[in-house]
Amino acid sequence: MAGGAQRRVAGPGGGCDRASAVNRALAAGLALLAGSAPVPPAHDVALHLVGTYQIGQADGFGGISGIDYDARRDEWLLATDDRGEHGPARYWRARIGYDDVGVTTADIGAATPWRQQGGGAYAARSQPGLVADIEALRIDPLDGTLWYASEGDRAARIPSFIHHASRDGAYLGEAPLPQRLRIQPDCACGGRSNVGPEGLAFTPDGGALWVAMEGPLIEDGPLPDATHGALARLTLMSRAGTVLAQYAYPLDPVPGGAGPADNGISEILALDAQRLLVLERSGRRAGGGFVFDTRLYVVDVAGAQPVPADAPLDPGKARPLGKWPVTGYLVPSGWQDNYEAMAWGPRLADGRRTLVVASDNNFTGAPTRLLMFVLAN
Repeated sequence: MAGGAQRRVAGPGGGCDRASAVNRALAAGLALLAGSAPVPPAHDVALHLVGTYQIGQADGFGGISGIDYDARRDEWLLATDDRGEHGPARYWRARIGYDDVGVTTADIGAATPWRQQGGGAYAARSQPGLVADIEALRIDPLDGTLWYASEGDRAARIPSFIHHASRDGAYLGEAPLPQRLRIQPDCACGGRSNVGPEGLAFTPDGGALWVAMEGPLIEDGPLPDATHGALARLTLMSRAGTVLAQYAYPLDPVPGGAGPADNGISEILALDAQRLLVLERSGRRAGGGFVFDTRLYVVDVAGAQPVPADAPLDPGKARPLGKWPVTGYLVPSGWQDNYEAMAWGPRLADGRRTLVVASDNNFTGAPTRLLMFVLAN
């Protein structure tokens, strides 16, 4: 999603009568965030911010909603959620240099357009045809090809999808989304506009994909607001689209008070075979503009209770995943922004793992911002 509350389309269904039931279901997950609750060692993940960098908007670069690092080629790939308004759906290759002191360079190369099945470009937002609103990008750990997720639009009857592509952007196939996660414009169910698949992460062995919906399905309850959170679905699926497991993730209420606002998952990463990092991002109107806030959590699916993938969530029975805040995830003062992309980077010389988070500037002319962290444990 780009632009916070300004692009939110709630869709029908999921009314306020379900809010109290959702709140009860969230209580178990959110209780784990209480300051008095001890954090189990497996969930005590800590980061240390070591660098920041800004990239100016030029030559159509911007709207970064997906990022990943290719260790084989020592290059970064950055995807935009531009729906054809500033150029075709595309991604850029980049060289980003950093060490344990900070980010030193970020050189953006040429853009590569994505092509849909049949070889044609995706349609622009104002044109008929399949529009790509790309919100996540991952490099296949097995062969170096690319996977990307696109949100849909109920009113325009544009589906959400996960497509597989070669490095030149050519369509190779797709991992079909489970029926319940899809845009279903003819019923009060399924994915909402701009609240679809927002996060992708391969399992460490590359055998399966985690897919995170940004927010709740229509039938799973109302969107988060300043007074209550919501339940989003985290799905583990095979490369062919078979659901292997699905979990309810408890989204926070929108921080910072009332007014037009939203909160949802903006990206995920696999820590290991059982644990995921989940980046939540919220936006709210304030002072004539938008105020953004991001929080980073670790979730552990070991021993968690899956939810039925073929039925609405029952807020009275669903047991959401526990989540624990990542220590040291701090956005520097003055750098609060619409952070939507996240990827593991190259290890430092001493072997420590690095993490890069990137902002989506929504083509406002503001810079794209990079935050570079070191995993401290």
